[in-house]
Amino acid sequence: MSKIKDLEKASRQALYATVGGYAKGWEYISNKVAVTLDDTNKFVNDLIESGEKIESDLKEKVKSNNQLDEKIASLKSKLGIDSDADAKLAELEAKVDALTEAITKLVDARLAEVTAAPKTTTKAATAKATPAPAKKAVATKADAEPATKATTRKTTARKPATAKKATTTKRTTRASTAKAKPVTE
Repeated sequence: MSKIKDLEKASRQALYATVGGYAKGWEYISNKVAVTLDDTNKFVNDLIESGEKIESDLKEKVKSNNQLDEKIASLKSKLGIDSDADAKLAELEAKVDALTEAITKLVDARLAEVTAAPKTTTKAATAKATPAPAKKAVATKADAEPATKATTRKTTARKPATAKKATTTKRTTRASTAKAKPVTE
């Protein structure tokens, strides 16, 4: 019997060793799982904190960008840049066209006045056109330069008008010569 008792004792010890090994394994695994869960929770919490910090930074940046956009918009409205540039260009083109038409009408009216001028005016104009006797004077170089500068300024300022007047002069000359022939005969 002692052999059976020894066998029973050995089998119980093997059973206890197996259950003890299983318990140690379970304890080890559960500790590892707990540590892993704790590490994972810490990592997730760190990620959440980082995300919240980034969100608050982004909100501040968006808020500052919105404030910047509002400031730019108010500055544009103060300067009158709110409207579309194409619309302003179209408006300016329309104004330039209107001014061009007004100038054309004024030139045509002036031409009509010149061509309808009385015949005595043309005789007076031809009398004025005859040169006056020239005075003898000694001109210095200093006197000559301001005179050329003054005439240069006048001619450069009147270039566009001179071109129009040249064409209008031709018209008036033709009209006045046609009217002048019957007067001289």
